[in-house]
Amino acid sequence: MATSATIAKLPTTMPSEKKGKFIAKNRIDQAITPEIVIALCGPLGTPLHRVSEILKDILSCSHDYKRVDEVRLSDFIRQLGKPSDTKSIRDLIDAGNRLRQEHGNSVLAQLAIRQIATVREQARGARVDDGQLQLDGVPVPEQAVVPTPVVRHCHIINSIKNIDELQLLRAVYGRIFHLISVYSPIDLRAQELQKRLLNKKDVYDLIDRDSGEEIENGQSVRDVFPQADFFLRINDGTDGQIRANLTRYLDLLLGVKIITPTVDERAMYEAHSAARNSACLSRQVGAAITDKLGEVLSVGWNDVPRAFGGLYETFGRPGENGYVDHRCWNKDGGKCFNDEEKSEIAGRLTRALIREGIVEASKEEEVNSRLRGSSEVRGLIEFSRAVHAEMHAILNAGHSSGARINGGKLYVTTYPCHSCARHIIAAGIEEVRFIEPYRKSLATRLHSDAITESESEKNKVRIVPFDGVAPGRFLDLFSEGPSGRKDPRTGKMLKFQSITPVTAVTLEAVTTLEAVALRELQLSGLPTSSS
Repeated sequence: MATSATIAKLPTTMPSEKKGKFIAKNRIDQAITPEIVIALCGPLGTPLHRVSEILKDILSCSHDYKRVDEVRLSDFIRQLGKPSDTKSIRDLIDAGNRLRQEHGNSVLAQLAIRQIATVREQARGARVDDGQLQLDGVPVPEQAVVPTPVVRHCHIINSIKNIDELQLLRAVYGRIFHLISVYSPIDLRAQELQKRLLNKKDVYDLIDRDSGEEIENGQSVRDVFPQADFFLRINDGTDGQIRANLTRYLDLLLGVKIITPTVDERAMYEAHSAARNSACLSRQVGAAITDKLGEVLSVGWNDVPRAFGGLYETFGRPGENGYVDHRCWNKDGGKCFNDEEKSEIAGRLTRALIREGIVEASKEEEVNSRLRGSSEVRGLIEFSRAVHAEMHAILNAGHSSGARINGGKLYVTTYPCHSCARHIIAAGIEEVRFIEPYRKSLATRLHSDAITESESEKNKVRIVPFDGVAPGRFLDLFSEGPSGRKDPRTGKMLKFQSITPVTAVTLEAVTTLEAVALRELQLSGLPTSSS
């Protein structure tokens, strides 16, 4: 079948091919790459540079990566954002926001892609020049298929602060992209920032701003952080702790050892899986409870309760045996009853203000809209029909395991709300691990006598971030490889070799997607070449 695409000349023979026969899969397999793109994310004051240096050392010394480059997004901000003071954190944040406002929220990710693509093309004798790929100095047609050689490269992006940056990098690099979110306690981060001669008030102001600005083009670590493939918690600040955890993750990623999940990883995967049962229109949340020995007692998810116990679920076919699903998606045309009630509250408040002469009738729509959008009204959660995931897990554990819940741990995909917090305390849970923050929660404010976010306080229920392999990567990293683990003839364990990551792909599609990102960069008026 004829095609209008110009195909670059491919090698005519390959060792693995039979004479005279083209084996397509062998051609594709030859393009599978060990290249990895790792991005770091962490709150301001987290030692991300140390994490980057340790990653470089492990990959170079233990896994034979020939080149490990750090792509510092702050360098692009200094070059193109024109901060008034290149050493001022505040000025760098302002300059980064201006760059995103002028060129799009993903501009820093596009610049990182430009650098990664340039490094790769230089390694194979080609270069990217104003969006035009050249091979040995000769322009390559735009639709040409050029085989990408296998090169052991890793690119470490330090660091992502905006969700659009993350989404673009995942879209371009897919399975070879890995986000490592790094967390250290706020007191350690504050100490690190104070070393830069910042006063205490400025430190905490900057930490708050870095966590999440209320503008689309601003920094919002709280949105990026929970999307990680691996969570790294740094408590004591020692390189030994950081190295041990990163070594384990890279060994998993490169498939060089048999490594099984920790209790925490297994339980959080159970919670993540349970969340997929939820049909809630607002968000899917999952929870799992373990006893003191780490055995999973129960799971739960957020959804509408049904008569005589349990939640609505999918039982067989719709309408079978008279079963009717009354969850919000299938009731009154599908709507969130919590949102509906909040809108009615805003309307009643607006009409009351008009009656009292505080607000002019002509401004009713404007005031109503502002009240609906205010954090106090928007944060109301008590009108939801759903049982929360934590409560569902506690009820299930009570039914099946009784007192074994005492002293146990609760793993939940989202930080508990203040309503669930009091039930967690009363149930005898000792510790809560979470992934996604929840700003509406007043748990620690209302129950400061019984709940803490400090791991060192042992006389309170501790709510701390999860660390380890993220649930979304659980199957990728803990599944047996295609070649198995033993020789089928001898029964002896195979020797693992650090050759190709378990998440490896061919780079042919990746380079095409990189070109799309570079074209958008060119349209924005910024250079597409990093040289």
